[in-house]
Parts: sequence; structure tokens; C-alpha cells
Amino acid sequence: MGSELPEDLSLDRPQELLRDRVLARIRQAIVAGRYRPGQRLLEKELCDALDVSRTSVREALRQLEIEGLVEVGPRGRPFVAEMTAVKARQIYEFREVLECAAGRLFVARAPESACAELQALAARFRVALDTGDLTERLAVKQAFYDVLFTHAGNPAIHSVFDQLFHRIGFLRSRSLGQQVRAEARAAELDQIVACLVARDAEGAANALGNHIRMVSAAAVTWLESREAGEESWDA
Repeated sequence: MGSELPEDLSLDRPQELLRDRVLARIRQAIVAGRYRPGQRLLEKELCDALDVSRTSVREALRQLEIEGLVEVGPRGRPFVAEMTAVKARQIYEFREVLECAAGRLFVARAPESACAELQALAARFRVALDTGDLTERLAVKQAFYDVLFTHAGNPAIHSVFDQLFHRIGFLRSRSLGQQVRAEARAAELDQIVACLVARDAEGAANALGNHIRMVSAAAVTWLESREAGEESWDA
């Protein structure tokens, strides 16, 4: 499979550190599925697409290896990390713990302005669903969790969650790209937001837990089918 990146991944300097921007762009390409699990990441192609040096690309790939998104094969050749059903199940189980904790903390600590942000994001997700905009759906889900964990007021939990969230990015992209599943996720998001806005800590935790169990079941089932040779990454 080719490893072309869209032309709009080119960078403008400087403002934020260049290495951070390179990291964000490569991570985004992996999470969005432009690079598939198991696919080689060629330094020269990344350098050309991003118009940066090999040093910047190598620094980004090392960080992505730490995050679990990239693995290094024979002769030091990096590739997008494979995801197994076992790994996915473990990640979703941990995510459920973190998200339920964040939901309770949000209810206790978040200002009303944060609740308004979540309501606006839920509305944006519905619009993205109606227009078939996958990029916007993914952006809204990222923004939702940023608001939830920021106003939960625990940076340690937020940091751990972000790494887990990135590791299953391809699975999220695949799920939200399917209309029926995206509609189910929208209904779950509405329920979560309603509970958070109502300051219903247990309701929010239950809604978040239900959401994670639903996406986990779908992802694990698909990965098991793939491991059994019944489906490919493109299915």
C-alpha cells in the first residue's frame, strides 16, 4: 500500500516547536487511517510530504514509538503498530476506568461554561453525522474528551488517557466512518452530555461506561474476525 500524505500536511513555520507540529501531523495521519496498521513509514516520503528534515521526522517517530503507535522492525525500519483483539480489549477496559473517573470529577469541578461547550460539541457531532464529515466527527470526539478531562482537573489522568486514545485512533476512525455505528455513537454522546450537564455523576459514569463497552465490543469482534482471516484492514 502506498504511503502518500495529502498536500495539506505541509507546514508553516514557526510558532509552536517544529518537532511538535511534525509529531502531531504524523500522529493524525496514523489515527485517521492514512497509514494502516503494519504499513512501513518511509522517512524520505515523510520528509518530502512535510517539507522538514530527517531529524524532525526521526524525533517524531521515536515519540510515536513511546506512545505505542509505531513499532520498529528489522534494520530499524519503523511501521504503524498492529492492533490485536487482546490489546484492544485491555485498552478499552482501562479507558472505561479513566473515563468514568473523569466523568465524576467533571460533575464535581467543571464550570457551567464547560457544560455549554459539551452541548455545543454534541450538536456539532450531529451536524457532522448529517453531512457525512468523518474528519469533523473525529475532531469533535477529540474536543469532547479534551473538555471532559481538562475540567476533571486531573492532568495525570488526562495524560494517560491521551496515549490510550491515540493508540486506538484507527479503530475510532473506522467505527465513526460507518454511518450506522456513528449514529449509535451520537445517541450515546447525547446521553453522556445530558448527564454531565445535569450534574448526575453516577448517570454520567454509567453512560460513559456503556459507550466504552459498546465500542469495545464492536472493535474486538472485528479484530478477532481479522485475526481469523475473515476480514482485512480495508474491510
